[in-house]
This record gives sequence, structure tokens and C-alpha cells, in this order.
Amino acid sequence: MTKIPEETIEEVRSKTDIVDLIGEYVQLTKRGKNWFGLCPFHGESTPSFSVSEDKQLFHCFGCGASGNAITFVMDIENNPFTEAVSKLADRAGIELGIDLNNSSADSRKLENQSMIEAHKLAANFYSHLLLNTVEGEKALQYLEQRGFSREHIENYGIGWSLDDREVLSQLLQRKKFDMKEMEQAGLCIMKNDGTGYFDRFRGRVMFPLHDDNGNVVAFSGRILSDSKEEAKYLNSPETPIFEKGRLLYNFHHARLNVRKTGKVILFEGFMDTISAERAGIMNSVAVMGTSLSDTHLTKLKRIANQLIICCDGDNAGWEAARRFAILAQQKGLDAQIALLPGKMDPDEYITTYGGEAFAEKVIGNPHSYMSFTMAYYKRSKNLSHENDVLQYIHEVMEELAPKVSPIERDLLLRQLNTETGVSAEALREQLTKTVGKIAKREKTAEPGLQTVPQMDTFRNRKTTSVERAEKFLLCHLLTDVQLFDRVRDEHQELFNREEYATIFVKLAAFYEEHKMPDFHRFAESLEDRELRKIVMEAAMLERDPEYAQQEIHDCIHHLEKHRVTVKIDRMMHESKEAEKMNDYTRALELAREIIQLRKSLSAM
Repeated sequence: MTKIPEETIEEVRSKTDIVDLIGEYVQLTKRGKNWFGLCPFHGESTPSFSVSEDKQLFHCFGCGASGNAITFVMDIENNPFTEAVSKLADRAGIELGIDLNNSSADSRKLENQSMIEAHKLAANFYSHLLLNTVEGEKALQYLEQRGFSREHIENYGIGWSLDDREVLSQLLQRKKFDMKEMEQAGLCIMKNDGTGYFDRFRGRVMFPLHDDNGNVVAFSGRILSDSKEEAKYLNSPETPIFEKGRLLYNFHHARLNVRKTGKVILFEGFMDTISAERAGIMNSVAVMGTSLSDTHLTKLKRIANQLIICCDGDNAGWEAARRFAILAQQKGLDAQIALLPGKMDPDEYITTYGGEAFAEKVIGNPHSYMSFTMAYYKRSKNLSHENDVLQYIHEVMEELAPKVSPIERDLLLRQLNTETGVSAEALREQLTKTVGKIAKREKTAEPGLQTVPQMDTFRNRKTTSVERAEKFLLCHLLTDVQLFDRVRDEHQELFNREEYATIFVKLAAFYEEHKMPDFHRFAESLEDRELRKIVMEAAMLERDPEYAQQEIHDCIHHLEKHRVTVKIDRMMHESKEAEKMNDYTRALELAREIIQLRKSLSAM
């Protein structure tokens, strides 16, 4: 593969603001000079992930993950070095000027790139048909009647697919796309007789769907009429570049505003997100379909502290909101639910009452999980009937008793008292019984398991003096070529841990090629993520230049003593084994060597 010039790599690194980059993945808050957030590389509830704006480096005090902008992309996206540099170069508007897609390139990546280029072509084609042709006038009028301005249409890339079986397929063929790949990409379908292809989308208003990087990867097409014979919306099938469980509509646009506000609004459908943005709400996303995946929630948790769920006001919307809220709670997100009156959907509410009312009365006044749950169970009850009262109290307590705090339990009892007229004493007694019953049920259901509180094992682990010496010595070796040469010439097998010994060998090769120290480039050259972590963590250690020589001497001295101690232990074991085998000559030789090693150890 063609090598990226060193000066280009340095330009990419220097023109990438690491706070801005990591902020696209992690919700960061400034404390003092640095920014902090929840580490994306290990689960934690207390932020230990630090990003230094001055040094353009990140470090997790929990798991030890460390690095710069390039290694962050390598680790978070699981990309090789060249691909990470290429992504950041595109992001910074830097032309690499080389072809990375030569004979050693990944064929699957090339195939996916072809699919993305085809979707870009299709999106531009559909947009042109809507805005600039007679055939698109009816669809354009439909959108304008629904409140879309030309600016909105262009911003969202909305288009129109002709009611023609083969117009896009023929365009793709003329542009030399592999039609089998285009079928896999969901843009066309093979004819029954196998003689060619026809378009998947025909006679529909086309809404492009984007991935996290802003590439069009799929479409949702809406018919103009409300015919019951055809589905109102037709979505692209799942493909190598489009998975419903990974894609959130508008994530690429909303991410920056979510990071600024700390809040993200989750809708059921992409039209609700478009309506919300037209009303000035710029931090919303939508699921594709009605399923909210763990991947969706992980994405949202990285950039938001609070999730506001807003679904339709009908029964299906209530069920979706409850399902989303439960999943968000399980993921540790602060979930609130914005309720709509009657059976309205967000788009209908905005059209009827306006965007300002929606922002203030609906999104600006969400219900807590507890309040929503109580409203959910009360919907189908008539609290003037005794049986409904008993069922309501039972359902609410079963749902909320194990999940809410003591203060929320007190609020729960007060609200139930007000709504049902049942005395506070009776409710409190019932709540105690419910909590006990749930605890007993969980205990008997999993007799061999005990709930263990989460602990940050990384933070609680103590490092040994040998590990500290290895880390500090590596820190100096990363910035001093002469020291490295001296250590290599004068000391054998100085590092105890295998990872450090491996890094030492790789650093030798790096200095042979580059001659000058550069821990950024060295870390970026390592394919193994764990080795990169060790290098960057060592490079970020604080050290006093005034005492550098003394620190180096102490580290080498400590490691040499440890090396001799380990050797003595090994030889003592060999001596005992020799005695067991009645090889007394070998045992005597080992004993003499052990004595000499102990003398050298005492002299150190």
C-alpha cells in the first residue's frame, strides 16, 4: 500500500481538534484545563476519561486507554492506521494525494464504497427530478402543502422517484455500476426472467437516510395518496451499508447540538424529526421502525446525559414509549417521556398548535419514568371501581417498587393516596410487602447468584514497583534515542512483562527507520491496541526534567535487581529438580551460580 507522507500525517494530527473529535462520541464536560466524560472503552458510571486540549491527548484513569486523535479513531472504529488517517483527512478537508485502494485493499470495503457512491448518485438524481422537472411538480406541491419550503427540501435532500420501472437502473448501468451489487444495495431488483433489473422505488417522495458520517446509505419512499393497497412508506432493505439496528435518523446532524445541550430527543419516525427541526428543535433523532437497539442506546449515551422519548399519542405510541423507556433505564440513561394529547403524532401537533407550543408544552415538560409509568397503568382504569383501584395499585408497585429511590417511593405513595383515596398507612404497608416479595422472588429464581455491586477493577488495582519502573523507563525511552541505544547495548532482558519487551523490540525497529523520537508516530505504527495503550500511557506520565537522570538510573537499577531475583528463583527451582533426579553435579553447579548472583545482588 502507498505510504502516507510523514508531513501529511502531522498535518492531519495538528488540524484535528481532539476535543471536538472525541466529543462526537463522548459527552464531555470541562473541569479545569481538561474535559471529562464516561470512557467509551469500558463500562463505568463515574467519568474517568480525560481529554487534554493543550496536549491533544486523551487518557482514561480507569482502564488506562490513552492516545491522540488518530489512535482514538483506530481504537473506537477498529480501523487500521491508514483508514483512520484517511477519515480524519476527509474530516479536516486535507487531500492525501495518494491512492489507498490498491491491490492490498479490502475488497469488501471497495464494494461498500461503490454502494455508497451509487446511493449518492441516486439521491442527487431523485432531488433533481423533484425540483427541476415537470414530472416532479405534483410531489413538490404535496411537500409545500405539508409546510416544506424549498430550503427544507434541499437541506434534507428530499427527492422524487419516477413512476418508471427502469429509469434509475438504466442510469446506474450507464455509470458502470455492478448491477448485482446494486441489487445487494437495495436500489434495484432482478427481473423474474433474469434478463435485467427494475427500480425498487417508483412513484414515491424519497427521503435519504444517512449513516453517522453523513453518507446516504438507504431511502424511505412515501406514496402521495393514502391508498390502502400500497404501503405508505417503503424502506430500503437491510444491506451491507444499512442496518436498522445501527442507524438513527438525523444522528449525523443532531450530534453536535446534542453534545452542546446534553439532551437528545428520540422519535418513532423520521418525519417527526424533520417536523421538529422545522420547528427549531435541532437535537432529535429517530429509529427506523419501532425497535430501539442496544447499539442505538450506546451511541446516545456517549453524547447525551438525558434522553427525552416522544412517541405518538395512540396506544401503539404509548407501548413504544414504555418499551424505549425500560430499555433506556436498563442502559443507565436518564429517560423522560414527553406525552402528546389524544392520539396525535408530533408532526400533527406541530401543524395544529405550532412549533413553539410543541417545544414548550411537550418537549419542555416531559414526565419522569415514575410519572409516565403511573399514567401508563391509569389509562385503562376507572378509579371509581374498586377492582380497577386494586389492580392499578398492584401494577404500579410491582413496576416501580424495585426501581425508584426512597424519595420517589414517598412521592409515589402520596400520588396513589391522592388518586385512589387509599390511606397512606395501607399503601406503605403494601409497598413494603411488594418490595419483600420481589426480593424473595429474585433470590429464589437465581439461587446460585448474588448481586455484586459494580466496581471499577481497573482503578482499584495496585501497580507493583517493578511495573512502575518499567512504565517510567519506557516513558524516557520514547523521547531519548541515545538512552535507548545505551540501554540496548548495556542491559539484557531488562523488561519483565512480555508486552514491554515486545514494545522495546518494535521501538528499536522504529528508531532504525525514523532516527528521531516521536511517540505519536510510534503508537500509530502499532497494530495491537493494547500495545498502543501502554505506549501512550507511558508517554503521558508527568516527569521532572531536572531529575530525569536520577529517575532513569533508579528505574534501571530496580529492574536489574528484579531480573537477578527472578533468575535466582528460577535456578533454585532447577536445583531442587536436579536433586530429585539425583543429578547432584548439576545441583552443585546451580548452587554456586546462585551464591554468585546473591553476592551481585547485595552489591547493587
